Amino acid sequence: MIQLPTYCPHLNPIERLWGVMHAQVTHNRFYPTQNQFAEAILRFFRQTIPKQWREFRDQVSDNFQIVSHQNLRVLE
Repeated sequence: MIQLPTYCPHLNPIERLWGVMHAQVTHNRFYPTQNQFAEAILRFFRQTIPKQWREFRDQVSDNFQIVSHQNLRVLE
């Protein structure tokens, strides 16, 4: 078992996706109504992500190291 810190948003892909969404939808943009803001967010998730996933995937995912049992040693 590998212990992770109790709060580590940088290891949580959904937190990274929220960051990408904020950069694309909210940064330097003004929406006059809540409906327009909600539509922009839904449009991002429904249209932009499927079309531009290759662009965003490196910002959302991470190259985690796979730990195999052969490389582990128990400290006593």
